[in-house]
Amino acid sequence: MVQTALSGLEAGSWFALLGLAIVVVMKAADVPNFAMAEIGLVATYVGTVVNAGAANFWVAVVVTLLGGAVLAVAIDLLLMRRLAKHGHFPLLLMTIGLSLALNALIGLIWGHDPRSFTAPWSGSYFTVAGFEISWAQVVTIAVGAAGAIAITWFFRTSTGAQMRAVAENRATARLVGVNAGRLSAIAWGVGGLIAAMAVMLQAQSTLVSTHSAASLIIYGFVAATMGGFVSLIGTFAGGLALGVIQQTVGAYVSGTAQFAVALLAVVIVLLVRPDGFTKGVRLRDV
Repeated sequence: MVQTALSGLEAGSWFALLGLAIVVVMKAADVPNFAMAEIGLVATYVGTVVNAGAANFWVAVVVTLLGGAVLAVAIDLLLMRRLAKHGHFPLLLMTIGLSLALNALIGLIWGHDPRSFTAPWSGSYFTVAGFEISWAQVVTIAVGAAGAIAITWFFRTSTGAQMRAVAENRATARLVGVNAGRLSAIAWGVGGLIAAMAVMLQAQSTLVSTHSAASLIIYGFVAATMGGFVSLIGTFAGGLALGVIQQTVGAYVSGTAQFAVALLAVVIVLLVRPDGFTKGVRLRDV
């Protein structure tokens, strides 16, 4: 049971981080980004190439994170802003199209074979009270928690408050001197970096391929739904809860039922608390 819970928290950290990436962009640009997992996957594939070479592991990590941020900002500057004046629906369709295009691009460049991101702690374990715990699990859970704290702190800053103001009313925010374009680029860059971190952590524990993004984006959106697409705390907690529930179902019921759990969670959240389970405890700016 302990091992199942740890595996669930590890997987939940991937879901939570991707959910946070989705929420960050939603807070600034008010766009649900269905291409977020592919952005992280492209950056991770670039990182695996560096990681497989003679470069230091930490160099590969930096390349991966920067790759996710740069790709996301490029998408914002070259594509999303050109469609912003046409409303939300074209932007939504663009993110769906991007997810397919980026996935196909990965297949063309690197093929469809699964890849891993080897870390210094890969395959290492330690024992506590008779339970064998993977260092990869510890690192993933710790990084996930640190990322959630960092993003929560970021949105307490003036820049974070301006991002929320732009998402609420872009025209009014511009009237009071807020640079919406700069904030949008920052949000996309931060979101891309977090997405790259999520996929990279997954690649350190298991194999990732062009098929990984499809399920990961669903889990990320489930986590974001639990936070009402606004609450960072709710999104992180929702991702962890989803991971634990999913692993428990896989261990004691059936592995084929794991994906159905995510879809069922979305239905329950939308029916019971469509604004998320943390409504009423969000930060307010006075």
